[in-house]
Amino acid sequence: MDNRFGEQIGLPGNHFLKQQMQESGLEMTLLTIAAVVSAIGAGASAYGNYQSSQAAQKNANKSAKAAKKMAEWEWKETKNRESYAQYEVDVARINEENLRDFTDTISLDKAKRDLYIRDYNYKSDVEEYNKTELQYAQQVDYNAMSATLARDEQSLWLDEQLKQAAFDTEGLILDTEKKYQDIGFQRQEAGIKLRQSQDVFGSTREDISLKQRSKRAEFAEKAMEGWHKKLQDEGKVRALGQAGRTGRKNRQSVLAMAGQRQAMLNSMVTRSDLSFALEHQKNQQQYANLRRQDVLQRSILSAEEVYTGKMFDFGQRKIQASTDSAIAQNRANLLRIEHQNYGADMAADNQRLTPPPAYEDLPPITTPYYMPKTHIADAYRTEEKPPGPVGAPNLTAGANLQMAGTIVSGLAKAAAMYEPSAEIETPKPDPKPPPAAPAP
Repeated sequence: MDNRFGEQIGLPGNHFLKQQMQESGLEMTLLTIAAVVSAIGAGASAYGNYQSSQAAQKNANKSAKAAKKMAEWEWKETKNRESYAQYEVDVARINEENLRDFTDTISLDKAKRDLYIRDYNYKSDVEEYNKTELQYAQQVDYNAMSATLARDEQSLWLDEQLKQAAFDTEGLILDTEKKYQDIGFQRQEAGIKLRQSQDVFGSTREDISLKQRSKRAEFAEKAMEGWHKKLQDEGKVRALGQAGRTGRKNRQSVLAMAGQRQAMLNSMVTRSDLSFALEHQKNQQQYANLRRQDVLQRSILSAEEVYTGKMFDFGQRKIQASTDSAIAQNRANLLRIEHQNYGADMAADNQRLTPPPAYEDLPPITTPYYMPKTHIADAYRTEEKPPGPVGAPNLTAGANLQMAGTIVSGLAKAAAMYEPSAEIETPKPDPKPPPAAPAP
């Protein structure tokens, strides 16, 4: 590619345009301007490259300085960490020793405390065992006293029951004798009443008979009086001397009156006899009733006598049964007392504790072991300081020469523009880099 303005390879219209510009004189003016501009551009480019290398050198110097400071700080921090690690090792050794001493002290204290607790518990067990043995003995004595008291009360109860049975038997005998006596008295009273009724019956019968005979005598006397009256009346009628019908009527009237009086007397006698017969019947009935009552009373007394005998036998059997029941109940109560006493003794025995073992048979308290020492190694320490970072590279070496070469090359290109046929080659940099500048 040609560096001259307006020429491009491969385009068919370039030669024509170049020819026109040469003929008109415009080509020289443009070439002059291009040369000046090219020279200015080459100078600006060279100066820019120079400024860039200076700035890069400053940054490299600052980075090298910072890396050096960082290396120093890291070395110092490494030594500080190693020193602190050794301090931690020393503290760990002190703590380990303190822990061993503390653990050994605790183990000894625990062994002493376990021994004290074992002795205290053994003493408490022995005291508790002795206490329960004393309570057992007292409970057994109390149970024996209670059983004796219960037996005495049971004996008193049985004696009371037997005395009650004796009193009941005596009361039954006395009551039976009293009933027999009452039955005898009632029989005597019934006999007396029967004899009294017989006497009353006889006297009443005699009295009725006497009254009847007296009444008949009275009636006979009245009949005689009526007969005398009849004779007197007849005599009076005869004395009048009447005859005929009037006389007959008077005599008939006297006879009628006499017959009427006699009829009346006969009727009265009949009724009187009937009345006395009724009195005799009533007296006979009363006596018969009294006889029947006497028979009934004697039957009742005989039945009461039999019932009294049976009740006496029943009372005796009842008293005997009560006595036998009381004796059986007494045996059962005595057996229950023995059973309760045995149960109370068993309950007291169940409250007893197992005898504690001998002191020398107690499990031993193991002597504590001392805690082993822990070996702690020293912390790692760096003996040699590591090499520091390299310095900053010389980025400005040859920068001035390169800038001058760039400027000269630019001027040469500008001068070559005046000669179309001149061929100016652009200088090329040395492929080998210049040697690095020493670090400041």
